[in-house]
Amino acid sequence: MNKTNRKTYSLCIVCHLVLMVLSSCAFDDELCICPDRTHIEYWYAGNSSDNQLPHYANNLRQYLFDAEGRLLDTNMLRGDSLTAWEAKLPAGDYTITAWGNMENSDIETTGNPQLGSLRLSAEQAGVPPGFRGNVGRLYYGTATFTVEDGLPCRKRVYLSHAHALLSVTVRWMEDEERPEAGGTYRMQLKDIPARYDFIKGWETDIPSGDGVYAIPGISNNTLVNHETKAAMTYDQEVEGQFTTFRYTGSTHQLWSLWRNGKQIVKELDLHKFFSSLPMDMNRNIKQEFDILISIYKDKITVTFASASDWSEGGVIG
Repeated sequence: MNKTNRKTYSLCIVCHLVLMVLSSCAFDDELCICPDRTHIEYWYAGNSSDNQLPHYANNLRQYLFDAEGRLLDTNMLRGDSLTAWEAKLPAGDYTITAWGNMENSDIETTGNPQLGSLRLSAEQAGVPPGFRGNVGRLYYGTATFTVEDGLPCRKRVYLSHAHALLSVTVRWMEDEERPEAGGTYRMQLKDIPARYDFIKGWETDIPSGDGVYAIPGISNNTLVNHETKAAMTYDQEVEGQFTTFRYTGSTHQLWSLWRNGKQIVKELDLHKFFSSLPMDMNRNIKQEFDILISIYKDKITVTFASASDWSEGGVIG
């Protein structure tokens, strides 16, 4: 090959490489952006420096709506695709809503396939009538974005907790009041919200201030009663745990304890305890509580079970 041909060949290779770079995706530390593509990235709202979402959710069900709120598509994300979704979308305005751990959570969607009509419901006919078991540990995120013709679009969506986790320990402070060892224990928690909107109810800055997270709209008119198994420990305390839809600032959580089908601790309205906490129950990222119910002869008190939690509590019964 002569010098002229070698130069021509080398120039062709350089041109080909340039074309490959121009036509390929551009990668940075966070996102892969391709021309004419929309890239959605899902993050856990509690941390904006390290994506911890895979530690909390093992699947995401994604709903894509157009500018008029019509449902265009649904996708189930899991595994390596859990934290990102990419597609080529026509120019326009869109809303995306995602639910974490919705699969196998024993809940259902209701309403027309419109953003303003779809609901997530925990209502269920169960045994005993009127009570249902725990739901899955749900997470929720939503965002709107605009796709411009011929331009890439990227959006980060932060997911917050769409469930409340309540761990309850019951301790009898007087030996004569404590039930005998053995028996079948159940805890009940009544009047808990049971319906979510796909539309956000609240939107708040994440702790780092780098973005926002949303809480789903919650109906205070659709309530459900929960029942969960409990057990007596070697310390002769009874422990149980509820996983439900989120509480609101106006939720009255009516708790009680049963043994062998007989109520042994009267119904307590935990709203008095929760309303004393230094947080907004309508907006907080996470609702996970570990409480201790102490039973005396003449009173019942509710406090946090761990000294690392807040010390607020008080007599409620």
